Amino acid sequence: MTADQKAMYDAWPAAQRSDYDSWTPEYQAYYWSLTAPQQKGYWALTPDQRGQIYKMTPEQQAVAWNSISQQMAGKTPTTPPAQANPPGEGMPTTGVPDPQSAGQAARPAMPADPNYQGGPYKGAMTPPPATAMDKTYPICSKTVKDNCRNRGGK
Repeated sequence: MTADQKAMYDAWPAAQRSDYDSWTPEYQAYYWSLTAPQQKGYWALTPDQRGQIYKMTPEQQAVAWNSISQQMAGKTPTTPPAQANPPGEGMPTTGVPDPQSAGQAARPAMPADPNYQGGPYKGAMTPPPATAMDKTYPICSKTVKDNCRNRGGK
């Protein structure tokens, strides 16, 4: 460590110094290569997350640090262009889609959590439409196979 780094280290609480001392020399060197805001964010990460960032390529690290800095500023991180499951196109509806037939197109709905970015499209976590709730269905039989319930079901 340089003299400045040693002075910073000495000013840390004992628990933080102990955590730092438990890191591998590679992780310690990586920590000192970060900017001051990134160093602050590094402490907010779990040990597993720190290891994941260390193992990334420099390009991936830049994307990850951009997301971390946005989250530390209290903002919703932008969706990276290379995300495997980007949000769907078009403006999501404000309510739950309720198509009247299987062939009718339905616009995507907003998910229950507006910050959700994990599905293949916006609305992947929306509940069924109200018209599908609290219905009574006939018992399934040889002739009734759709929109029915199994024997013993409600």
